[in-house]
Amino acid sequence: MNTTQSPHLIDILKKCRQSSKEAVENLESFSEFKKYMHVPRPVEAELEQRINEAFQSPRACLVLVCGGVGDGKSHILSYLKDKHPFLKDESAFYLHNDATESFAPKKTSIETLTTILQPFSDVGLEAGSTRNIVLAINLGALNNFIDSEEGSAFTRLKEYVKQKRILESVIDEETSPDDQIFKYVNFSDYHMYQLTESGPKSDYIKGIFQKVTQKTDDNPFYQAYLRDYADDRELAARNPIIQNYELLQHEDVQDKIIHLLIQIMIKEKLIISTRALLDFIYSMLVPSVMENMSHKRVSEFVLELDFQEYVGCLLPFQVFEKADASSLHQAIDRVNPTKIRTEQLDQYLIEFKSIKDGNLLFINHIDISRLPYFSNSILQHNPWSGSSLKDQGYKQRLIKLFVYLYYFIPKVEHNFFRDETFEKFMMYLFHWNKRDIGKLAKLYKEDVSDAIYRWNGETNGDLVYVQVGQPQTQYYSLQKLEIEPHITRNSPLEDKELFKFLTMMTIQFKAKNTIYVSDMEFPTIEIDFSLYRLLIKIKNGYRPNKKDKFQFIKFVEFIDKLSNAGSHVNEIIFESKQFGKSTRYRLQYDETFDQYSFMET
Repeated sequence: MNTTQSPHLIDILKKCRQSSKEAVENLESFSEFKKYMHVPRPVEAELEQRINEAFQSPRACLVLVCGGVGDGKSHILSYLKDKHPFLKDESAFYLHNDATESFAPKKTSIETLTTILQPFSDVGLEAGSTRNIVLAINLGALNNFIDSEEGSAFTRLKEYVKQKRILESVIDEETSPDDQIFKYVNFSDYHMYQLTESGPKSDYIKGIFQKVTQKTDDNPFYQAYLRDYADDRELAARNPIIQNYELLQHEDVQDKIIHLLIQIMIKEKLIISTRALLDFIYSMLVPSVMENMSHKRVSEFVLELDFQEYVGCLLPFQVFEKADASSLHQAIDRVNPTKIRTEQLDQYLIEFKSIKDGNLLFINHIDISRLPYFSNSILQHNPWSGSSLKDQGYKQRLIKLFVYLYYFIPKVEHNFFRDETFEKFMMYLFHWNKRDIGKLAKLYKEDVSDAIYRWNGETNGDLVYVQVGQPQTQYYSLQKLEIEPHITRNSPLEDKELFKFLTMMTIQFKAKNTIYVSDMEFPTIEIDFSLYRLLIKIKNGYRPNKKDKFQFIKFVEFIDKLSNAGSHVNEIIFESKQFGKSTRYRLQYDETFDQYSFMET
């Protein structure tokens, strides 16, 4: 490729912005840029298989492409339509991309759907149809349609959705009599990352990053980067956009950013679309002060940029200090490494305050060779030699940069920013989705069980605190509660990596010596990361407060359901706590002699 004909890096990066025309999806066009940026996903292979099955079927099929907003349905349908000529033949296939819209001014979206899907209504199926329909529809819209008055004409479709449990938070494959007519792919079963025994990873996000940074002739980003260097090497070396791009080229930096993104998807329950991911790439490479600039204006700005301002333009600040830029940035701010305190990091921060030249900490602990202009200039712009307010502000910025760079590019790799609770949750999530019950023993027998007994306060043995009447400060009620896990055993999956999985673990317990008529009666709780983090805190001695009990009301109800099956019918214990002394009394009912007894224990 002739680099002199390539656009500049800032120009090609603008195609990643949410506001770019490249961000708009439709089924009629798939640009060369989109073709280049396309990264295959497992859900794409499943959808392609369903469409091929419909194409080869002797009778017309309805393919439901289900999911949520921004999960890539439109992009993949556009890609497949561009790939397969038969999808452009409207006599054989009709693709409807947005089931929430109405194309007739006087029709609602449900009325429009009724018209489009008429060949697959009960009456239409009897008449027969020759044209396949591929319908991209959000789960909420599908639910509204089959429950609507118009949906009553689609009883076979409704029964198919029910049998396949499409609207439920399960990953299950139930057969249906209408599998030859209806087919579906649920994008909500898939995620931007996959689960493995050693932790989550994302081939998809890594693929997107590689598309931007790989050193190949067909990479428009890399060719634009080369052109910037060819035009003015000295200016390019000082350009923070160029420096940020070079930093992102390192795979270990990519992996750490990916880990951040996976964390916020789990911890904050954030759904990141491909469109939002591309916008994030633009945002972390292009400093806020340089957004909307042309290449010419960027060149002028870089020439005027002093070193202190340059520092604030570096990638770490663009990743961690743009909380107002997007919901994604807001979520990243909540896992900012400056909010994590470790003994070693505290020691470095103390050294910054006591040492005469803080630059030495960068030289000793950060691989600043990856930031050439920064490493060559930092000694010339040393705030530790001055005492002005400007120097103090610059010094604080450098200290913060040190923490960020110690996260991204330390000289020696470390685990100081590890979140062990997160890692353990992801390990359990993998084994739970894999149905490997043996690896979940500690989750059931320690983490959850301990929290049940300690939720309302520390007790001994099989006793739990229960609330009787108004909350008291001196007198408490306890009951005996013996519980055990209720396990439904299924054959473990053989997969080493899971692409289809749920992000919450549904577990069940039962009170011993209690008869449950059906599986639905067993006390059940869904454990997401937020609840798991609280359970671990309780295990380590934390006492839940009112806010916790309000936020995790379902866990309160779960404990109540277990407690209601306990021994409180025949026995309850009262505890008196006064002047640092604790005394317990037992109120017991003897069914044989119909007598109550009350005694100190």
